[in-house]
Amino acid sequence: MKPLEKRGRLQHPTTPPAALRPRKPPLEVLRLNEGGFRIHDIFLLVTLLFISFLPLLFWGWNGNPVARAVVSVDGEEVRTIALTTHEGRESFTVETPDGWNTVTVDGHTIAVTEADCHDKICVKTGAISQKGEVIACLPHKLIIEIK
Repeated sequence: MKPLEKRGRLQHPTTPPAALRPRKPPLEVLRLNEGGFRIHDIFLLVTLLFISFLPLLFWGWNGNPVARAVVSVDGEEVRTIALTTHEGRESFTVETPDGWNTVTVDGHTIAVTEADCHDKICVKTGAISQKGEVIACLPHKLIIEIK
């Protein structure tokens, strides 16, 4: 048989036209599992759920951690204050060879309220209360860190 030419393309006479070829259903119509969940599906879901909670085993679950503020000068710890159990307002002065800082603990927060350094970044930082937050006075080598 000779191929037929149709609109500039060669077409074999035994090839059905595009309208008669079976169409593939769209992805929304495909149903891989009509009978509901199988045991392998449930096993996969339970495994994924277990893996999602796996980091808690390594890093732990800290529901109510005790936050403590560590005040250090030039790398040496001067004072430690438990912020989660602290009540009221307390102020103290940290004196260094380079100057002084007044530290105020008010409830569960700590701040440097006064300092004699020239830039006063430690005072502008404001109060901190969350783990990982830091107040630093570089001219006086003072660091207040919440751990």
